[in-house]
Amino acid sequence: MKPLYLEMNAFGPYAGRQVIDFRRLEDHKLFLIYGPTGAGKTTVLDAMCYALYGETSGNRRSGAHMRSEYASPEEETYVVFAFAIGPARYCVERRPEQQIAKKRGTGLKKSAASAALYAVDEKGEKTAVIATKKVGEEVERLLGFKAEQFRQVVLLPQGDFRRLLLASSADRQQIMQTLFHTQRYARLQELAKEKYDDILSQYDLRKERIAQLLQSLGAGDAAALTAMEQAADEEQRLRQGELDAAIADRDVYQKTVQDAQVVYSHWQNLKESRRLRDQLRQQETAMAEKQAYIDVLRRAQLLAEPCRQLDEIQAQGVAAGQKAGEAAVQAEGALQRLQAVRKEAEALQAQGAAHDADARQLILLQSMAEKAEQYGELCRRARQLADQSRRADEVLAALQKEREALQARIDAGRAEVAGQPELAAAWEQAKGQAAVWEERLNREAAIEALAEEISQKDSACRAAEDACRRAAAGAAQAQLDYEGVQALFLQGQAALLAKELKEGEPCPVCGATDHPMPAPLAAHMPRKEDVEARKRQAQQRDEERRQAELTLQRVQAEFQSLKRQRDDLRAQYPFECTSAQWRVRLDAQKQKVSLLGEQAAQAERTRAAVTQWELKQKEGIQKEEQSRQQAEAARLAAAQSQLAKKQAEADVPAEYRDAAVLRRHMADLSQRVKAYEEQAERSRKAVVDAEKEAARWTEQERLLQEQVTALRKQYKEYAADLKERVRQAGIESLQQCRELQPFVGSIDREQQAVDEYNRDVQQIQGRIAQEEKAVASQPEPDMAAYKAQLDEKNKLCQRLSESCAAAAIRRQELCRGREQIAAWQGEQAELSARYEAVGSIYELISGQHTGVNFERYVLGALLDEVLAAANARLDLMSRRRYELQRSRSWDDKRVRRIGLDIEVFDNYTGYARPANTLSGGETFLASLALALGLADVVQAYSGGIHLDTIFIDEGFGTLDGETLDFALKALMELKQGGRLVGIISHVPELRERIDARLAVHKTDRGSTADFELP
Repeated sequence: MKPLYLEMNAFGPYAGRQVIDFRRLEDHKLFLIYGPTGAGKTTVLDAMCYALYGETSGNRRSGAHMRSEYASPEEETYVVFAFAIGPARYCVERRPEQQIAKKRGTGLKKSAASAALYAVDEKGEKTAVIATKKVGEEVERLLGFKAEQFRQVVLLPQGDFRRLLLASSADRQQIMQTLFHTQRYARLQELAKEKYDDILSQYDLRKERIAQLLQSLGAGDAAALTAMEQAADEEQRLRQGELDAAIADRDVYQKTVQDAQVVYSHWQNLKESRRLRDQLRQQETAMAEKQAYIDVLRRAQLLAEPCRQLDEIQAQGVAAGQKAGEAAVQAEGALQRLQAVRKEAEALQAQGAAHDADARQLILLQSMAEKAEQYGELCRRARQLADQSRRADEVLAALQKEREALQARIDAGRAEVAGQPELAAAWEQAKGQAAVWEERLNREAAIEALAEEISQKDSACRAAEDACRRAAAGAAQAQLDYEGVQALFLQGQAALLAKELKEGEPCPVCGATDHPMPAPLAAHMPRKEDVEARKRQAQQRDEERRQAELTLQRVQAEFQSLKRQRDDLRAQYPFECTSAQWRVRLDAQKQKVSLLGEQAAQAERTRAAVTQWELKQKEGIQKEEQSRQQAEAARLAAAQSQLAKKQAEADVPAEYRDAAVLRRHMADLSQRVKAYEEQAERSRKAVVDAEKEAARWTEQERLLQEQVTALRKQYKEYAADLKERVRQAGIESLQQCRELQPFVGSIDREQQAVDEYNRDVQQIQGRIAQEEKAVASQPEPDMAAYKAQLDEKNKLCQRLSESCAAAAIRRQELCRGREQIAAWQGEQAELSARYEAVGSIYELISGQHTGVNFERYVLGALLDEVLAAANARLDLMSRRRYELQRSRSWDDKRVRRIGLDIEVFDNYTGYARPANTLSGGETFLASLALALGLADVVQAYSGGIHLDTIFIDEGFGTLDGETLDFALKALMELKQGGRLVGIISHVPELRERIDARLAVHKTDRGSTADFELP
């Protein structure tokens, strides 16, 4: 990954838009980032890390906390970072969650976090959108590592540059797994284990199934199972013979029962038929009566249509009579209404004289209406002009009063801002003093914190020294105990050997045939297990001693490092007072700054207000003159209007001067005239309509009465004829004929019931004759006795059948069990053959014999290459003193299992020691060499990972001048390989030796940055 372009806006100390174009470096592969403390050097690294992963370089602050305190509410916080991976170019944009000013209205709004990743061309133009969600995951895929690995191999943050060197084996394994993609080796081991476990599981499963099957069948082994199968076969043949004999006997008796059942069925049918015949005889009289009723209904059915026609004539007569009555009522009402409207017309004619008088008066008033309107308009105009004159005088007086009050405010404001320049200078001076005291407060607090930490480390050193002494004493005592027990064990072994010696036979140790002083057998002789236990205890105590010594060395080194930091700070900032006292001074000064600032701001506001008041005063004078002219014009117009009003009063009588009253009077007259004319027209029309309606209803009544008379005559003639026909049909009366009509529809249903009864009688009589012939002289059989004996024979057959089926099932069960066991044993043989091949491979790559599995073996080999590449630079930077190597302390089972611990071999002492015992400068050199070596090996192995850049934040201040030369020489070699190296440091010598620099400037309005190139 190589940076191309970085843009920050309102990010960290950068208040506005800050662009850092790394392409300007061109062939300058080593550059320095420098500037004062707090200017924003590390923020450059924070911006790159935040753009890629959404985290800062030290992972101590979130993106939301990186918004610049100098930025205005309108400025949006965002970061744009363009970078290259080989020939491909990308650009990532990221914005944190923030509060910014609303584009419309006032106040702030919450802007959500967002991110996007683009593919760009050589000009930086976006060519494709790669991701707008889960951008961090897409960046991890492109770069080949996560944010944590990025901060350990590419960007070495301030205070964290030694993390890779001092990381635990587990953390280092995770880093190398990500960079070298060694998970595939672990996956190979997992696949082999899955296969290994699967074969073993399948073999054990079949073994367990065979045992369970034998147990369920009640057999001890396969031979017993075969014998049980033969016995079951013989048992089945015996039971089958008994079953066949019982079934033959049952079938013969079942034929006898079936013959008896036929005779029994005929007897039951005969009894049922006789019972039904008796029931039908009881219905014989009712059926005869029903047949007679059906005959009467058939005769009444022939008279249904004449009855309907007679009813229709009667209904028509009734309807015509009702209509004639209604027409008579309507005719009477029409005559009464005609008389009423004629009386109203006569009364209206009597009002004609009053109507004529109203019409004449209306014409007179219409002639005076225009003059009354003109007079009213003159009156309104006079009042309006009088009001305008009065308002103009009031406005003029108000403007004069406002001008006088504004002059008083201007005089007071000029007096207030007289001392403004001295107040602004005092405010700036107070702010500068507050900034100086705040810096001293921070430094004194840091020194006090270091002093507290030094005190804690001093206590830790004393505790570590005590622990080291106790561990050394314990190790010495454990070694003495081990040697004593071992001596007793050897003496006991010699005594056991001497016990077996015989005179004249050679000693197996010395070969002598004489044994004058054989070793005596002690009363208590330790066992070999006791010796081994004491040996392990001694080794454990010795390891505890070694760890205690390493802990002591580490704590002492940390103690000295803290003291050097405190002394360096104290040399820069001599003691004046405590941080609490500095805090009191600073708080008081800040209050003073706040007070002076408020006073200066108030003075500035007053000065601006005076300027506005003066402008307003000039505008007021102009308005006052205009108002005076308008007042004079209004008074003149009011006088002219009064004169015109008096002239109009001479032409219009007093009673007609009010135009509104005149219009209302005219409207009343016009309404009365119009109402009379409309009422007269309505009265005339009402008389005509009433005459027509009375004539129409009278004629309709006459026609309906004639229709009623004709229908009454027709009804009498038709009724006499119908009664004669009813009598001839044998029906008592016309009323009875009418009553039978609703039941005519049931003739078919009633006749069907009678016919069915006759058929049932004939069928029952035939069935009785048939059943009597079938039974002949045979008695009725006892079927209960027959069925009881047949049930006994069926139960015997059922018991024998179940016994035979159980014997067959048992034989089949034993046969299937034998066949299944044979199949499982064949599968076990195949699994055993596969187990031999797969098991040997799994034991090899899982490290069951060596203790190192396949992936750890590969990681160890890769780490050796990384350390070799790192030592090529560390050898130069440490002047051939230090070499990094893998820890070979195999007594530590954890190290042997992981194998990725790093220790430092000191060529001056000839001993290896843990990396955490190095001094601050030595740790920096070793960390730098390790990071560069890791980058070389990763780029050589992983084609998809490009480590073209490394950034180092601080660390050079711990080096002496000569060591600094060697470190810079190693970094210069990277320049020749095309790798970009960025250094953040306060060391002045680096500014003299590195000609390409990114200068970060700190101001009271935020920081800026620009390149300084030769």
